[in-house]
Amino acid sequence: MSGFGEVQGSTVQILPGESEPMAGGMMVSYSPVAMAQRAARFRSLLFRQWLGVAISLAISVVWWLIFSPELYSLLFWLLIFSVAWSLLRVLITIVKLRRARKTTSQVPLGPAFQIDNDGLVLSTVPEGERVGWPDVRLIKGRNKFFNPGPRIEFAWGSDRTWSVAIIVLDAAPSVIDSALRAFSLGRFGLDLSAVDEIW
Repeated sequence: MSGFGEVQGSTVQILPGESEPMAGGMMVSYSPVAMAQRAARFRSLLFRQWLGVAISLAISVVWWLIFSPELYSLLFWLLIFSVAWSLLRVLITIVKLRRARKTTSQVPLGPAFQIDNDGLVLSTVPEGERVGWPDVRLIKGRNKFFNPGPRIEFAWGSDRTWSVAIIVLDAAPSVIDSALRAFSLGRFGLDLSAVDEIW
């Protein structure tokens, strides 16, 4: 993954330049903090899961010594499944941790988008793209189940769209929603009804 802005379904590298400051506007920038916190949670979870594997293995060995189940009996398969399930959960967490670390290292620096009285400045290209409120069609959250998760999608004109992962922004969705409603005079807010889980 080379960037976090997505235009018309294709991922592009975002290296936004400084947009012109606007009086009474709000700048939302990229930030790796939330992704780094996600990686830390996976790291903590991984430790607990390895502990679970050790406990599961110890219990299985004790059961094996006490009951001496025959090979391929029900108890044999239950013991095997218990250990295998614990190892599978560890493997999944390792993959998630590696993805979270990689994504954290790829979060760009600089502004993602700006909200002001005239509309939006979106980082669709290095110099940013100005979109006036009359041209905006919708602003909503959409699910993306793979790392780094749900995105905010902006649509304008007849078929233009741009989206950015929520977790790589330095502003909470509620703050972005309030700014959108204030600067668009109530015409737009951040619709997250289609998003199952923000983080």
